Amino acid sequence: MAEYELDHPERPDGVPAPATATAPPERERPAWPLWTAFAALVCGWLGGSVLGAIVYGIASASGHKGGDSPIGYDLAANLLFDACLVGAAVLFARLAGPVSPRSFGLRTTKLWPAVGWGFAAYAVYIVGSLIWLNALGIQDQQDNITTQLIEDPTPVTVAGLAIFAVVIAPMVEELFFRGFVFNAMRSKLPVGWAAVATGVMFGVVHAFGSPIGFLAPLALLGTVLCLVYWKTGSLLPCIALHSLNNCIALSTALDWGWQVPVLMAGALAAISAVLLPIVRRGARVIPPASPA
Repeated sequence: MAEYELDHPERPDGVPAPATATAPPERERPAWPLWTAFAALVCGWLGGSVLGAIVYGIASASGHKGGDSPIGYDLAANLLFDACLVGAAVLFARLAGPVSPRSFGLRTTKLWPAVGWGFAAYAVYIVGSLIWLNALGIQDQQDNITTQLIEDPTPVTVAGLAIFAVVIAPMVEELFFRGFVFNAMRSKLPVGWAAVATGVMFGVVHAFGSPIGFLAPLALLGTVLCLVYWKTGSLLPCIALHSLNNCIALSTALDWGWQVPVLMAGALAAISAVLLPIVRRGARVIPPASPA
């Protein structure tokens, strides 16, 4: 199948491709079975939980009891968890056939439509979250990362959590949930239901790090990010929006002012440095897994 760029709609023979922006991604959308979404989530979650338990076991053996372990242990556990999610997504994707970065939505798209859809999605998320949190009276509750920042606002803690929260987590979670799970869901479900199902899974996976009342807004965020991916055909706007949301949350916890735009610019620059080379080499295909 020929490769198409959304922002350069031209076939290799020089003949312009049809003007429909969503057509190339739809043709390239992989046919991953629905069951692989749940299998990858379970395997990634279990693998990450086991490795995280080992990390905290090492911390305990080193004399750090309960929640007083240095931030390095928390970051190591979270990085291993994220690595398991990505590994599970690639593994189950390869079982169904060849994959490439484009299979997971790592492709370019038109800038202004992406900005428009991203802004609309984020507005829906903010309004829905405010209504939900105020209705339950839990707007002042905090997740684990916010609690760690408030209790230990040292440069090392802030830098470590910032790199993880605004750079690593958005890339990993978007690749897994939007790039893999959402595409697998769409093999059997209409787009709307696939987005809702993916959003619910996105909320549930945050259950151990966020108050229970926060899971509904997180599910809403996961849902609207699916719709951004569907409308733009690219994972890049979703990653950027996810990162900017985390930048706002981190800055609010630290009561930052002028640092906010600096953090946002730095996060997007770091993400671009990691992903743009991958996008440029997006045509490279990973062969399917060999049968046992």
